[in-house]
Amino acid sequence: MATPDPDAIWRLLNEARFEEAGEAKVAALERAVEAADAVGDPELVNYALNGLVDAYEFSRDSTRLLVPFARLLRGFDTRPEHFDAYLTRSLYWTFKWIVDSMIEQPDVPLESIEHWLQEMRRRYAEAGYSMHAPAAYEMQLAYHTGDYDRVARAIEALGEAEEDEMSDCTACQYTTLATIVFYAEEDSADAAMEMLEPVLAGEHSCAHEPHYALALSLLPLVELGRSAEARANHLRGYQMCRGKEDMVPMIALHIEFCALTGNEHRAVEILADHARFFDLDLGVRERQRLLEVAVLTCRRLIALGYADTPVPGPGGREWTPESLRDWAEAERTAVCARFDARNGNDHHSRMSACVVDSTPYDHPVHLGLKEPRATEPAVALPPGRTVEGPDLDAAIDAAYAAYDACSPDTWKAWLTVGAIADALGIELIPEHRAEIAHAESARADDPAEVEEGLRRATALFGTAGQPGRALVAEAFLLVHRAESAPQETAAGAAMIAATALRLRDEQRIDDRSLHTSQVLAMRAEYLAAQAGSPAAPGLDARAEALEAELAERSDRRYALIRRCDLLDLRARLTDDADAKTWLLTTELEVARAADAGWAVARACADLADQVGLAGDFAQAYAITREGLTALGDEPSRTIAAKLHLQAAEFRMREGDHAGTYEHALAASVHCDAVGMTVPGAVARHLMGAALVELDRRAEAVPILEEALEDLPDSELWRVCNIRFNLAEAYDKQDDTRRGVEHGLAALALMETRRELGHAPLYADTLFLTGELLEKLGEHEHALEVYSRAAEAAEEVGDLTSWARVSRARVWLLRTISGDTAFGEGLQAMAHIAAGLIAVRADPAAPEAAREGARFELGETYRQHAQLTFQFLESQAGEPGLRREEAEPVLDLQRRALAVFRDGPLLLERASLTAHQTMWLLSELGDAAGAIEAGEEALGWLAGPEHAEARDGFEQHLADLRQGAAGA
Repeated sequence: MATPDPDAIWRLLNEARFEEAGEAKVAALERAVEAADAVGDPELVNYALNGLVDAYEFSRDSTRLLVPFARLLRGFDTRPEHFDAYLTRSLYWTFKWIVDSMIEQPDVPLESIEHWLQEMRRRYAEAGYSMHAPAAYEMQLAYHTGDYDRVARAIEALGEAEEDEMSDCTACQYTTLATIVFYAEEDSADAAMEMLEPVLAGEHSCAHEPHYALALSLLPLVELGRSAEARANHLRGYQMCRGKEDMVPMIALHIEFCALTGNEHRAVEILADHARFFDLDLGVRERQRLLEVAVLTCRRLIALGYADTPVPGPGGREWTPESLRDWAEAERTAVCARFDARNGNDHHSRMSACVVDSTPYDHPVHLGLKEPRATEPAVALPPGRTVEGPDLDAAIDAAYAAYDACSPDTWKAWLTVGAIADALGIELIPEHRAEIAHAESARADDPAEVEEGLRRATALFGTAGQPGRALVAEAFLLVHRAESAPQETAAGAAMIAATALRLRDEQRIDDRSLHTSQVLAMRAEYLAAQAGSPAAPGLDARAEALEAELAERSDRRYALIRRCDLLDLRARLTDDADAKTWLLTTELEVARAADAGWAVARACADLADQVGLAGDFAQAYAITREGLTALGDEPSRTIAAKLHLQAAEFRMREGDHAGTYEHALAASVHCDAVGMTVPGAVARHLMGAALVELDRRAEAVPILEEALEDLPDSELWRVCNIRFNLAEAYDKQDDTRRGVEHGLAALALMETRRELGHAPLYADTLFLTGELLEKLGEHEHALEVYSRAAEAAEEVGDLTSWARVSRARVWLLRTISGDTAFGEGLQAMAHIAAGLIAVRADPAAPEAAREGARFELGETYRQHAQLTFQFLESQAGEPGLRREEAEPVLDLQRRALAVFRDGPLLLERASLTAHQTMWLLSELGDAAGAIEAGEEALGWLAGPEHAEARDGFEQHLADLRQGAAGA
């Protein structure tokens, strides 16, 4: 076999430095070590081993680094001349990884760890390093073994030792201390968060931070009642560590958080994302963490009654929660036993048991992601209490009282009656059985069950001699079937109306059942017409007449509520905006008089829509707030969902993005609870859009992706807007290729619908997609997209977008064609400027458009100057550009500066232009001119609010004067 090429190995080592951590990188460096051994160059071997140590440390099993490190250390002791400064420093740095890996490996005796820790101290002292790093790893060993006295001593030593270049990065120091404090001390959430804040705020970071800090913060934040921050950190943090084999501890913390905050379904999803990890050769501690959260999640599923739900597990197959729990628990216990045997105590197994036996928090943390549909719990008797005959009598009295009060919870009261009767083995009279059948239909989701319950109620009320109540049940059945069988509705409604009047004449129906059955029949007629049945003749007039009749009974609560129903119906039947507003306003007044919270909420929801259509979003929002207040603590999910969704839309229109987010989150929770899939997706779109506006794009990504799954073709605009936001968000997360995929998908959709293909969103998406394609190096495709974007922006009259994309096209053309593109580019810049000047000079143009054109004009002049300088420099040849030849560039820069100062000072751009002028003049040898330009800038930056900008110019001037003096 031929000897490997050393140059090829060096190239491989260099390229590997920039590869993402993972088994592919490990395999490449293992091959590099093997090839370097074959070459026999000691320095090459040492660099290959060093690279492999680094790859192992950031892989799924860091304990593998022990073997290559031992080779390096042996080589360092025997042939130190083959270790340059870089390798020497890396060797000392790796001592920390060695101790850490040994702690995580239960088969390594404590004596060996103590030996290496002592070896670390000795070698650091000999090399002149501080004892800061050794103290940090002694602290970790003591924490692992549960020796908290030693932990305290190590922390004290850590504080006394001076930090140096061998100390862990500041981010890791903060998170290590936060971990120890949170898990070793009671009521320490505050202290842990205080240590994590600098990392979470972005002040410190490294390869694993803020990933770990975000995950570690979740439970402390919940304990402190800061659930909004916990939600944000989960949504942001999980995206950062998802699927990464070297981040099992972070992934486990996210699963644990979900399992304990009412998001067990999310915990299962994350386990599913990482089911393959069960079959990987993970480090022992990482495997233990995965097993712990698997056991915890399965226990939660079983406790919630989901024992038959399939869950992902090892072997690539689905398990039941019980089978996965039993398997994972056996594996976890075995791992803990190995650590306990090594450590000589049961501290490790007790710490692990704390995870799997954790009690969920009292209040759920809603994430805004899809939640399982809530099932209305069956009425249950108080646990441990034996019911007796008087309990049944009291329950029946309470049910009748709820009916008399027109309580929306009357059906629950009757279900309680049924539960007590069943417990006592008592056969109820037909009237009570009828009420219970009606209540069961109200709870049912299945249309067939609803229909069966109402038919049974009708028959039982008839048997009980209650023809009025039977007629009401029959009217509810007609409403239930109006959309599925609209052709039957007209005859059914006529029969109910006729029967009601006949029973009234026979004095066999009370006023409440009389009016309720009539109102329900009219509602059924309306629903049937919406479903395609011919419009019911005279429905509005009949509704108005019945409403007038009920208005005379304002002392009866049922009459007020039925009036609300009729006013709502009449508002739906009219196309006159003023009439609709009046009817809905009247409905709200009547609902208030009835003191019926759900009726007030329904009226508010409809009225808010109408007011919003008129453009008064502030008033519309105030109306939704009244509706939400009226619902109280146990709202109707459907009405609450609508009100929160409306409130989110109105807040978005008013530019209140934080308010939009909060209401959209609440809307999504209510929508999910009752299975409102499309409204739930709309709520998530609003949440995601608000997060984007708040510059919280990482949180927005999972929200927007879930919205995308559930939006139908009728919501195509939202789909395209979501893809635009995802394209931008993925680019911000350095996943530009996925961003391009979303951008191109949005364009393909918009080009199928003319109204979308000629909207501002189309031009914006073209521009963004062009930028992303350019970033990926797909220049020809990007140029074509930029050209289309400029045309689209011009067509919709978006001058700002047109100017920016036109400039981007100029620069890209320069990249593609080189110097041959100068002529077209310079002409294009002049054309852009001419268009912007025309808008600025147009007195009829809106002030916002003219001000936007001012910024773009100044920026166009500035970039035109850059392009002109490049052109002139290319023409100047070897001698370089002379001062007088650069006058066109300086003229354009002066124009740019004048525009930026013509009105409210555009500080950033004006300062940049002035600095660029100073640099150019200095490069051209005109130091006096550069100084004059700087002094002029200080003149227009005289205000105290410009102190920072003045400092920059004063420093620039000082440098210029020093350079001039030296010359």
